[in-house]
Amino acid sequence: MSSCGDPGQAQVPHPHVGVLELEDLLDELRQRAVAARRGQLQIEALLDAVVAISSDLELSEMLRRIVEAACSLTNAKYGALGVLGPDRTQLVEFITHGLTEEERQSIDDLPRGRGVLGLLIKEPYSLRISDLSHHSESVGFPPNHPPMSSFLGAPIRLRDEVFGNLYLTEKQDETEFSAEDESMLNTLAAAAGVALQNARLYEDSTAQRERAVAITEVTQSLLTNTNEATALQLLAVQICGMVGSIACVVALHREGSSPLVSAVHSQGSASTESSGALGDEWRTALSALRTLLLIPDGDETAPPPIVEDARRIVGLPQPGPTALVPITANQGVLGYLIVIWAPHQGEVASRKLDSLEEFAQQVAIALIASRAEQNRSKVVLLEDRERIARDMHDIVIQRLFATGLSLQFAGSLTDHPTVRDRLGEAVTELDKTIAEVRGVIYQLHTVAQPADLTQKVSDLIQGYSQSLGFPVQLHTSGSHAIHPDIAMDVLAVIREGLANAVRHSRASSVAVTLSLGRVVRVQIDDDGVGLGEVTRRSGLANLVDRAKARSGHCEITHRQPSGTRIDWSVPAERSVEGAPTESTNFPT
Repeated sequence: MSSCGDPGQAQVPHPHVGVLELEDLLDELRQRAVAARRGQLQIEALLDAVVAISSDLELSEMLRRIVEAACSLTNAKYGALGVLGPDRTQLVEFITHGLTEEERQSIDDLPRGRGVLGLLIKEPYSLRISDLSHHSESVGFPPNHPPMSSFLGAPIRLRDEVFGNLYLTEKQDETEFSAEDESMLNTLAAAAGVALQNARLYEDSTAQRERAVAITEVTQSLLTNTNEATALQLLAVQICGMVGSIACVVALHREGSSPLVSAVHSQGSASTESSGALGDEWRTALSALRTLLLIPDGDETAPPPIVEDARRIVGLPQPGPTALVPITANQGVLGYLIVIWAPHQGEVASRKLDSLEEFAQQVAIALIASRAEQNRSKVVLLEDRERIARDMHDIVIQRLFATGLSLQFAGSLTDHPTVRDRLGEAVTELDKTIAEVRGVIYQLHTVAQPADLTQKVSDLIQGYSQSLGFPVQLHTSGSHAIHPDIAMDVLAVIREGLANAVRHSRASSVAVTLSLGRVVRVQIDDDGVGLGEVTRRSGLANLVDRAKARSGHCEITHRQPSGTRIDWSVPAERSVEGAPTESTNFPT
């Protein structure tokens, strides 16, 4: 029987079939191993990136690390992180990676959120484009901008709020970004959102601690310093450091008047004008202000005169976002904080507004407490002066008057002409003495002591010496008591003159001479370049007006060989206007 076709007999396979299936299987295993290894490396790189961006809680450093990590993960040549402004419609900050400093400076204006970047703002979802130039939203690049083709973007969210967007361009070694790159960037953006939230919490706690320290120092300065202007200058410095602004103006109401500039601090600029009233436009805007107001950078609806006045006061060529913060209390508005940030710092300004408003309320409490303490001290001083004046009137003058009457009566009893003349002269001298004592009694109620004014002038010029970079010389003479209103004018004149020297003179020496006699005279000399052709001299015009208002005069002249002299003087007799100066006239 033949064995062919026996169903129980095994079939011999083709010798090459099993080998091919095995090689395919091994090849697939190798590909999966490579993919798994690549995925593992990507996860490791992503974890390293998350650790890197979270290693520093300082916000600006964290933003830079996020951009670097995104470029490293996706192998992008260029990267940027655009921070959205308060209105969430445009970019207020743009952190770049891959551009040299020269390339960045050569680009006229960094992106603000137009074109493809604006598309990601309007639709906050990841976006991958193979060629930017072919996209319908593309608006091209500004001059000196490096060429870019492939693009990948993703939003960074802080909970339900979009903080900003990550932008990557120019995938290296490949023509475009892959879906894996997009997934990696989305994951990184989510981790960056958590890290930024932690940075915000850390920044807020740090800011709260700094705010507590600042208000403690300002309150202590207000309560212990007799010169309120010194404490307010510290306040302006503290605010700039606390909210990251470049300038701060403190303007307070004075006895129902319009707000007067009480202190100015400007970082990076030696120009300070800390005297005089705000301009009419400022007064108009501030008179209706009862709540926080922020004028965004580049806002065309902001009144131009206000921006111009801010630039003039703090000496900044390009004022950025400006906050007007009322200092309010139960008594009403005590004054205002005018805070200016650098251009394109709108996001920083908007984040600092709440803390700034809270700080202003604490400042109001400190001001009320300080003024209450000053009023209490004034009451104590006035009570002492009243007691002294009463004792001088009831005891000294009465004894002098009685002595004069006795001498006058004794003169009537003698026939010797020499004795009678001598007694008459003594009575006349007593008459003059009583008149002078009465004048002193009157001044105890009305005048500012020269020593107090001299100390205030000394404190004032010390502050300007720091701005000038050298000590201002002070020369004083005389001890005539002057009225508090004239003392305020003297301080304002010296303040304006020194501010003018800081702004325009480029001087190497400045001297202030104060004379307190029958005529109160202030002379300010510097060896700078002189006034030049300055078109706006509102501050110097105020000096002339102050002098004319008190029947005095003010001259502003050039010194030889160079420099400027301000010579301001007013009569001091107005300080005792209405005082009893007539002779006692003993009865004959």
